[in-house]
Amino acid sequence: MEQATTNAKHDEPNTKQKTENGFVQTGQPNDAMKVITVMTRKGGAGKTTLVQALISAALKDGKRILALDADPQQGLHRWLKPLSEAEPLIISRQLEYAADLERWTEEAYEAGSVDLVFVDTQGAAGEWADELAAHSDFLVVPMKMADKDLSITTDTFNWYVGLRERVDDPDLLPTLRILMADVPRDMNATQKKIEMLAIERFPVMNNYFMHRKQHLDADTNGFLHVQAEEKRTGRFGLGRTHAKHFDEAVEEALDILAEITGDE
Repeated sequence: MEQATTNAKHDEPNTKQKTENGFVQTGQPNDAMKVITVMTRKGGAGKTTLVQALISAALKDGKRILALDADPQQGLHRWLKPLSEAEPLIISRQLEYAADLERWTEEAYEAGSVDLVFVDTQGAAGEWADELAAHSDFLVVPMKMADKDLSITTDTFNWYVGLRERVDDPDLLPTLRILMADVPRDMNATQKKIEMLAIERFPVMNNYFMHRKQHLDADTNGFLHVQAEEKRTGRFGLGRTHAKHFDEAVEEALDILAEITGDE
């Protein structure tokens, strides 16, 4: 699966010294680096799909990325491994132990060559969640429009409330936001009711992660922004028409990312 590279101006010359884990040494830590962890206490909530979209948006914006996959299934890492070979702005690694997040992020911070760290997590509860939260800047919980997802999101939110009660200084914990995910264009009455209950119970983000065919295409064909460009410059007029749908998916992810980090 070949992917075009983006923002070649960021390509680092081979003479640059690298750290043990492949981070280019810039000589100055990046104080603006942020760690975004996507979590929920169930599988199938769309965590990996969301992270894939956010990574595509961040790459289009020229951000340097470290992607860490804490899910034993390694869905994100498997997706990124061939793509990262052609994309100099991203490093993808498997995160086997939650405690390793501090080591990875500290090395990336000191190297100064990473802007955003994305952490995809397993859909289960455990002490690992406390570890990940302690070393993240933002926690994002995707929630689909179904009763079971509302229930699981309630469990995840209650875990966060309990974590704030357990730590010495809760103000040092990252913020947690709920992102409505896989949202249909036309919600039915049940989905609208779930939406209202979520807004009443949780800190729900203003932007929604909509249901889009393009996210399925990304699973097979790679980064959204690259697919948009390939279709826009392709030989067939129909492909150029489809490019706008990929552009819309990227713009949506950019808006979500800006809301997460407070850069709106």
